[in-house]
Amino acid sequence: MDKTATPRLIIRYNYRLGLLRLWRRELQDALQLPDVLEVMLAAIVRYKARQLILNLQKLPPLSLVLQEWLQTNWLPRLRLSGIQRLAVLLPADVYNMMVVEGLLWTSTRRALPYEVQYFTETAAALDWLSDAELPSSEQDWMQCGRAPRLLRARRKRPLSQRPSSVVS
Repeated sequence: MDKTATPRLIIRYNYRLGLLRLWRRELQDALQLPDVLEVMLAAIVRYKARQLILNLQKLPPLSLVLQEWLQTNWLPRLRLSGIQRLAVLLPADVYNMMVVEGLLWTSTRRALPYEVQYFTETAAALDWLSDAELPSSEQDWMQCGRAPRLLRARRKRPLSQRPSSVVS
């Protein structure tokens, strides 16, 4: 895996719920997707995740070669990963939505070892996976301090706006 081409990922894992979630910048090219999905599979195995949010909302158009790789390589390994629930945030692009649904549909020739639900909003996916035990919106994650450290750091005020601690 070429680390220079792989977008930076922030892995968030909730041990109590076995919930894995990734933050990432928008993919510029669908060719980066295999690297991202490989990191995701490694994280599932490392943390022994039982639940996964797969956010495909801003997915670039998928080529036929990439679709074949997903079908023959990645989806069979996801089947063996040990997850029990998968929340898929569907792509906004109609073509990609049909591709994703088709890939998941053809992978069900045998019974899936996990539940799959499709969502258009992160809040609904988090509610389903956590049975409403976790913050359900991006803003809720930021306010409760459970957001990744890099995102929390962006919320901090610049030094010039902090109260002065020098006593005169």
